[in-house]
Amino acid sequence: MRFVWLTIYFLGLGWSAIHPHDYFTWLLEASPALLGVLILAATQKRFPLTALAYTLILIHCMILFIGAHYTYAQVDTFKFIRDFFGWQRNNYDKLGHFAQGFVPAIIAREILIRKNVINGRGWLNRSSYRFVWPSARCTNCSNGA
Repeated sequence: MRFVWLTIYFLGLGWSAIHPHDYFTWLLEASPALLGVLILAATQKRFPLTALAYTLILIHCMILFIGAHYTYAQVDTFKFIRDFFGWQRNNYDKLGHFAQGFVPAIIAREILIRKNVINGRGWLNRSSYRFVWPSARCTNCSNGA
């Protein structure tokens, strides 16, 4: 499974780095995925995550790589969706923001469960989102939302 994950990751990374819209923007947008894979590699033996968490992280990395390659406003598939529904803007950034909140919440929840930090499912669910909400909110503030 690790081989498949890494193959998909590096194929996505390589594709996104070939003639992106702007190399500086590419670096800024792809850097969380680049940093993330280093953190996963460093912690994989001591604290392996579930297959679900790794799959969600990979999907998030692909969202970041696509956004880095085209810039979020220029993703072709979402231009088609924008035109089809008559929207005024390309909403790919909303998909990115959803992943930016959802995937870390799943990771936080997994860590809280495995470390037995919180007893009781109700508190666990609330606490998982509280770890992620401040960073997601700061990202939205920096984007002018």
